[in-house]
Amino acid sequence: MRYVQIMFGVFCLASAGAAWAGPVVREASGPTAASIQAAVDRFRADLGPNNGVVPGSQPGGRREINWDGGGAAAAPTFDGPVLTRFVPRGARIVTFGTGFETSGAPSAEFDDINPSYSAQFAPFSPPRLFIATGTNVLDVLFNVPGNGTIAAGVTGFGAVFTDVDSDTSTRLQFFAPDGALLFERFVPAAAGNETQSFLGVSFDSGEIVGRVRIVSGNAALGPDETDARDLVAMDDFIYGEPVSTAGVVISPDSGAAFQIGSFDLVIGVEAPPAPLTGGRVIFDGRERNAKRSCWAGARRLGLAQPPPAGPLSMPGGLRQTRPSPLLEHPTVPRQRSVPFAP
Repeated sequence: MRYVQIMFGVFCLASAGAAWAGPVVREASGPTAASIQAAVDRFRADLGPNNGVVPGSQPGGRREINWDGGGAAAAPTFDGPVLTRFVPRGARIVTFGTGFETSGAPSAEFDDINPSYSAQFAPFSPPRLFIATGTNVLDVLFNVPGNGTIAAGVTGFGAVFTDVDSDTSTRLQFFAPDGALLFERFVPAAAGNETQSFLGVSFDSGEIVGRVRIVSGNAALGPDETDARDLVAMDDFIYGEPVSTAGVVISPDSGAAFQIGSFDLVIGVEAPPAPLTGGRVIFDGRERNAKRSCWAGARRLGLAQPPPAGPLSMPGGLRQTRPSPLLEHPTVPRQRSVPFAP
């Protein structure tokens, strides 16, 4: 068998020369707020300084929501299924449940829902907590801070949870602006009541997060907790600076998000001895270290070797030897073949 190399110019969210190293995960759990404080602080440092409610997208940094507006004397706050109060901080929160509740006086642990909850939940940053009502699932969407009409993306998101008892009840899912699942992970659990758990994930190789799904426990608040029913409340949300996704284009057919900042993607082709006469490239979106691996393969296989004359092809298609995670999309089957011209 012989190998040829095909070079494509693409516009990618990753900067030229960067290697995909995968997401950076910060997580911790334990009986008190002090148990997770170091992990929260590391995640904050990963993202940069807090930009508060400064309008417009800033060059870097992060935004936070701690739910504590109004202080300990505030009554519970109820929102509908589309929560827009935090558009100034670059976030909208939606649910297919009945809405949202931010806890308040006289109990900051949702005793208005069930009097047993004051012994079950505890805030990380007192005094207030947050839940979706009628469900345990919500989505966080991003906008340019101060302008809810302009969609945005972030480079990371983290959240604090209280009373996560099960290792598989609570999780974060990270989606690209086009809907592709970038990453998901369970939130670490801690034994006992009034415990604290934190999970924060940032992406430092060009990935953009357009939506985060939070699954908080395995049931909505209302009934008593049981061994099988893990009820969880949320506290601080921490996320990277929301930046407009306007101008992001989708390329190639996989639906991956690409933006200005070009580099050469080298694709190794396993070819038969017979001349190549037509071509397709198959993307299966599994390898995270695509660019570095492709260049290494190019050097090994001799990039300087010119391809044969005429269009390149092989029976059954051409395979990208080190596919990129940016070339994966839930609506596009794995190993989809995409036509090209050399």
